[in-house]
Amino acid sequence: MSVMFLILTIFLSTSLSSEMFLDLREMNQDFVLETRKIDIPCYPDAFNPSLIRWRGSLLMSFRAGGYQDASDEALLMSFRIRDPQDESTNDIGLVLLDEDFNLLSAPQVLKIPGTDAPVAIRKQDPRLVRVGTRVYIVYSNMIEALGVDYTRRMFVSEVCFDGNHFFALEPQCLSQFEGEAEQRWQKNWVPFDYEGRLLLAYSIAPHKIFYPLLHTGSCETIACTGPDVPWDFGVLRGGTPALREGGEYLGFFHSSKEMKTVQSEGKKISHYFMGAYLFSSRPPFAVTRISPRPIVAESFYDGPAHKTWKPLRVVFPGGFISDDKYMWIAYGKQDHEIWVAKLDKQALLSTLVPVP
Repeated sequence: MSVMFLILTIFLSTSLSSEMFLDLREMNQDFVLETRKIDIPCYPDAFNPSLIRWRGSLLMSFRAGGYQDASDEALLMSFRIRDPQDESTNDIGLVLLDEDFNLLSAPQVLKIPGTDAPVAIRKQDPRLVRVGTRVYIVYSNMIEALGVDYTRRMFVSEVCFDGNHFFALEPQCLSQFEGEAEQRWQKNWVPFDYEGRLLLAYSIAPHKIFYPLLHTGSCETIACTGPDVPWDFGVLRGGTPALREGGEYLGFFHSSKEMKTVQSEGKKISHYFMGAYLFSSRPPFAVTRISPRPIVAESFYDGPAHKTWKPLRVVFPGGFISDDKYMWIAYGKQDHEIWVAKLDKQALLSTLVPVP
C-alpha cells in the first residue's frame, strides 16, 4: 500500500508541476503564416535586425556577430565579436536583400564617426527609419556621465550611400530631454516619420513623443498621452519603428516577463514577447488599439538556447515592411539569430483591441 501511495504521489506531483509550465507553442496564432531564418555570411551570430525598403530593394541592419575584416575565410567564420564576459556584440552591420530576403550584397560594418573611444564602442539595437528621402539609424550607446562612470543614451545618425558602400554621418547624442536622469539607461525609443520630420516615442505607456533637435543634443516633448495600456506580459518597450497603415501608425513593441515555461524547461527566467499597437496619425499621437496577448509563432521559442548575458528566451522585433495583404517582421531570436515572420495583415489588425 505504501509503495502504491508513493507512486501515486509522484505521478500527481509530476502532473501538477508540468501543468504549471506554460507551453508557448500553444499561444501561436493563425495570422502568423510562416517564419524564416536569415543567415548573414561572415556573421554567423548576427541578430536584432531592422528593415526598410530602399531603392527597389530591402536594407537590413543588424547587430554583427562575426568579423568581416579578415582575409582568411576560415578565420572570418570562426572569429566572433563578442565580449567574453557577457557575450554582447557591439558593431552594426548592413546588407541589401531582395523581396524574398535573399542577399543582394556583401554585408558590411557601418562605420560611424567618433565611436572608437573605449566608452563609445557599445552600440546596440539599431533601427532604420526613412524620413522623407533620408535614411536614419537610431541606436543606443555609452557615454561618460557625472556621478557614474558611464550611462547609455540614444543616438541618431544619417546613413548615406556612395554607390559602393554605406556610411554614417556624425552621430547626434540625445542627452537632454524631459525626465533625463544620469543613472537611467535609455534604449528602444521608437522612431517614425511625421510629415517629413523625425519623431521619437520615448515610451509607449504613457505615449510620450519627442522631437529631436539634431545638432543640439536635446529633445522637445510634443505630446504625452495615457492612460496605461492593458498588457499582462511586462512593461511595454519600443520595438520596430512605426509606419503609417491606413489612417494610423502601426508599430510592434516588446516586453519581458519572468516565468516558467516548457521552453525554459520549467526554470523561471525572462521571456521576451512582441505585440502590435496602433496610434493616431496626428498629435497627440494617442495609442488606440493593441494586441490583447503576445504575437507567437510555433517556432518562436524553440531552437538552441544560445548563451546570453543571463538565461533568456528572446524574440525581439526590430523592423517591418508591408504590402496590401501581408507584413514581414524582422526579429532577433535568442540574441544569436535573425528571422522574418510573414503575417496576414488584415487578420492581425482584426485582433487588436481598443485602448480604454
